[in-house]
Amino acid sequence: MTSELKVFPLPRKWLNSLKAITKRLWSADLDDFIGQYNFATCFGTDCLLWSTNRRARERRVIYEGFWIGVFHEKRLLPSISLVEKIFANNHFRAAIVVTYKASELFLYGRDVFETSVLTRYEPVDGIVAVLEPEEKSVIGFAHYDASCKCYRNLYDLSIFLRLLG
Repeated sequence: MTSELKVFPLPRKWLNSLKAITKRLWSADLDDFIGQYNFATCFGTDCLLWSTNRRARERRVIYEGFWIGVFHEKRLLPSISLVEKIFANNHFRAAIVVTYKASELFLYGRDVFETSVLTRYEPVDGIVAVLEPEEKSVIGFAHYDASCKCYRNLYDLSIFLRLLG
């Protein structure tokens, strides 16, 4: 199966939205992490957002440079790589650490129940980074859903497998 790739300059609206998300959730300036050129690679309605200091020459590239975000299921979210860099420069914020079993299930697309949350780094009532318990590395993103008292999986590290299947 061959996926139809579309590579194009990242729309300013998406870039500004991503800047607002990183500022609101992690008090980070996206400009500190991105290059001069920003692009999107789309597979149907899902897109990977990436940044580089070179002009894109190849029209069938998934990404080069630095992965900065995703547009998945009609929602713009930061990338796991970006938030890892933000956390390396700052303290944890808008994140939850989950049990080992919950992290395994999360990587298969499952949600995280409140009982599986070991540590909370406020604010945790909206989008949060989900961290595995041992090294506290980011494995994906979720948002809190009060109706089920759980964190709904927005996307996780296996997104590449799902998109490129």
